[in-house]
This record gives sequence, structure tokens and C-alpha cells, in this order.
Amino acid sequence: MQSILIVDDLESIHEMLDAVIQPIGYNTAFATDGEIALQKIREEHYDIVLTDINMKPMDGLALLAQIKEADPNAIVIMMSGYANIENATKALKLGAFDYLTKPFKVDQLMASIERASIERKKRLESGNGSAAQNSILLSGDSIAIKSFVERLNRAAKLPTPLLVTGEAGTQKASIAAIVHAKSELAGGPFVTIDAKKLDPAELAETLLNSEGAPSDTILSARDGFLFVANVDAVPSDLQNSLGNLIRDLKGETRVICSSSIDLEQLVEDGEFEDALYFRIANNALHVPSLRDRADDIAALSLAYFAQEHLPFTAIGENAGALLQGYRWPGNYTELQEVLSSAAAIAEDQTIREADLPEKLRDTSSWPNLEQHLAAQTEQYKRAVVKACQGDTAKAAQILGCDPSDL
Repeated sequence: MQSILIVDDLESIHEMLDAVIQPIGYNTAFATDGEIALQKIREEHYDIVLTDINMKPMDGLALLAQIKEADPNAIVIMMSGYANIENATKALKLGAFDYLTKPFKVDQLMASIERASIERKKRLESGNGSAAQNSILLSGDSIAIKSFVERLNRAAKLPTPLLVTGEAGTQKASIAAIVHAKSELAGGPFVTIDAKKLDPAELAETLLNSEGAPSDTILSARDGFLFVANVDAVPSDLQNSLGNLIRDLKGETRVICSSSIDLEQLVEDGEFEDALYFRIANNALHVPSLRDRADDIAALSLAYFAQEHLPFTAIGENAGALLQGYRWPGNYTELQEVLSSAAAIAEDQTIREADLPEKLRDTSSWPNLEQHLAAQTEQYKRAVVKACQGDTAKAAQILGCDPSDL
């Protein structure tokens, strides 16, 4: 069942709209101002947002701007008790789907919601719609995801190549799609080449035609994005060709590359061309692992259930603790598999400990505190050394340790 978040500072409006909307087959949720609405949106997915403009401390226009910044494909219907042309124009420029002036007739509201529902389905069936679904990866309120979203938003506005890095299972392709959806080229194509899935001959043909010019696949990305997944898998004899291609595409196609491998280490080992690395790595976006944002797992889980239209609205306390404590070597991909299997056997609208796989319930394999802290310490040391570009003396000064420790 689709859901609508109703945002209005008058609870009487909540009751009136609920009485009208519930019977036509929508779940409803409520917020009394923009800040509360944003918090709810971070915690759960809503198909449509229906919001008043005149609220404090955050009004509807500010709420609309933040919603569209987080998800350009969000469907937002604006309401106002004032027939203000300036507000209506601004709302539509910010990306509002529709604008209703109070008091409106019930059939006007129903028609607007029906059109919004049809538009939502169209967007979900399009490429940008899949990016909207992917945006559940950004659910949560942890420091890690807030920082990541800020960096993602900045990266989306830049015209330069982008390197998306992260562990296996962090769904870097989904992040690339979100960058596309947030960019000025969102209306353009998003063409994907996965270097790991193509043999060298196929990859060569995908990049260049028989005359050495950009292939039809590359040309199809013009005025849009070319996404090269698993760029670390590009054979050495094709790396220069890819680098030259990225150079020649400047100004007409934006390139995003992804890798689960440390490309800087590959460069040091002579397994990756430094010219290609420096061409793609000046603008980099590292996707946080799931264990680095464990506080977001409840929000991620509920967003996943909403996306898949599964009837789960809560996670039991013990189940939540197990989900947060698990190390998630497969990251978001593994989380979705776990949630899918739990949903298949759960008997009500709450996921409980008994619904989770054995690997989560068996805590005997979890690292002890010393092992956990040691792993985190090593990870931080590596990050500092990398930030210092390999200068161990400088890194040791920051870390307060001996350079030989590094």
C-alpha cells in the first residue's frame, strides 16, 4: 500500500485529510512542521508528501527544497491557505508536483493524488526512478551518513570525473545513479560499463570502434553520464585508452568510476596506470561500510520494507541489537538478503530475533572488544597515512606514535 506523509501545523487538518485519504487506499503519517517531517522521512520512505507552506520553524518551501535535494524524484504536493502567485511559482520551480490553495474541494485533492501516484509509477519505471529507490541507502541520521550525503551533494554538482570507492556490497552503482539523479545532467542518459563482467576483447569493443574512435556505447552517453564499474578490472593495455577517452569526453559526458580495490596501492604495485588514476581520483567519494553506520540499520531496514511494499513496521529490541552488532562483511547487499529472508518467515508486522538467520543470532563468532578496537585502530592508521600521501613521519605526528609502527 502506498503511503502519504501529511505535514501541517494544524492537527484538525491532519484529521480531515486522513478521513479523506485513508479510504482510497493510502497509509497516512503526520508531522506538524518541516523539521519533524524531515526526521520522519529519514526514518521511513513515503510515496507522496502533502505539505502546507505556512509553518514554523521550518516552512513548506524550505522543507520542499531539502526533500528535493535529498531525492530529486520525490513527489511533493504543496498546500496553502493563501492564493499567493509568488509562492506557487517558487514551489513549482523548486520541484513541487502540484500546488493546492485552501480551501480546496475533495475532488481536487483526489485528482492531484491520483496524478501524483501515476507520476510516481512512471519515475520508478524510468532510470531516475531506480535512483529514487536507491536513495534508501541514504536513510538514517548517523554522523557517517550525514557527512557522506554532504559530500555526495557537493560531488553531484561538479563537472569533473568522480571515483566512488567502498567495500564490496556497498552498492557503489546505486550511489553513482544517485549522483546522476542529483546532477544538472539528470535528464540525460546513464550508461553503465562493468569492466569485471566483460572479457578484454569485449571491453575494448565497448570503449572504441574498429577505427579507434569512441564506440556507439560511449557516444550514447553524450550529455549524460558514463559509469565504469570496477575500473580496477580494466586490463593494463586498455587503461591508457580509457584515460584518453575520459579526457576527450570532457565537457560533453561526465564519467564516474567505481572500485572496491585500493587503486592507490595498485598504482604503487605497478598494476594500474598512474595517469588514469590521477585523471579519475581527484574527485573521490568513499561509501561508508554498514558497520560504520550501525545506528542507521533500523532506518535502512524500514526503508527497505517500504520500498519492497512489505508489511513490516517495526524491529524488535533483541533483533535490532543483533542487526547493529553484526559485522556485515557483505554490507548493504547482505543486509537486504537478511531482511528478505526474515520477512519470508515473520508472522506479524514486527521482525524479531527468531526471524533472523543463525549467523546473526550466533554471537560466538563476533570479535571481542580488543579485536574490534585493534581493527578500528588499524583502519584509522591507514586512513591517516593515506591522507598524508604516504608521509609516515607526518602521519605518526598526527597519531602520536613512532613512524616504525606505520
